[in-house]
Amino acid sequence: MRIAGLFILIVTATAAGFALGRSSSAISSSSSDSGRGGSHTTHLGLTVERLQPLSSLVTARVEVADVVETTLAGHTGSVKVAILVKGDFLLGTDLSAARFEGVDVNRRTATLVLTPPVAASPRVDHARTRVFAISTNGLWQVVPGVDEATTAVINRAYADAQRIVMAAADDRALLDRARRQAESVLRAFFAALGWTVAIRWGE
Repeated sequence: MRIAGLFILIVTATAAGFALGRSSSAISSSSSDSGRGGSHTTHLGLTVERLQPLSSLVTARVEVADVVETTLAGHTGSVKVAILVKGDFLLGTDLSAARFEGVDVNRRTATLVLTPPVAASPRVDHARTRVFAISTNGLWQVVPGVDEATTAVINRAYADAQRIVMAAADDRALLDRARRQAESVLRAFFAALGWTVAIRWGE
C-alpha cells in the first residue's frame, strides 16, 4: 500500500479567526453613562469562545493507493477481480473542544489544550479507481450466469477498498505528524498576535 501525505491548512471561518486575533489584545474605552466623563479599559484576553468559531483545523489530506484482489467462489468455480484503489482521508483537530489554561495576560502566555487529531472523511475516489483484471476459474469459465457473479465480486472489492482506506487512517506515524503540524501552525498563529502559546494534547 502506498500512502502519500499532502499537508494543507484549512481553518473554517477565517474571519472569525481574524476577529480572535484582534480581540486577544484589544483594549476598549468608553465614556460613562452618567455623562461625567472618564473611561474604563477592558483586556479581553484569550477565551475558548473566541477559538471555537474556528471549528476545525485540518492539517493533512492523505492519499492512499493500493491494489485489491477479491475472489467470489462457488462449488464449480470462482471469479476474481483486481482493482487499483485510489482514495484519501483528512487528518485534523477539533478546535471546538479546545480550552485555554494558565492564561497570563500581562506576560501574554497561555497553554492551549487540544483533543488528539483524528481521521475524517475516508473515501474511495471512484473517478480514479480502476478495475484492471477479471478472471474466472473452473466451470464458471463456460457456464452462463457469470455476469451476475462478476458484478457481485466487483461490488465486494469496492467495499474492501473502502475498509483499506479507513484502516490506513489509523497509522500512528501519520497521526503524530498531524500533531506536529497542528502545533506549528497554531504557535505561529498566536505568535503573530504577540502571544506565546504552548500546546498540550489531552485525551
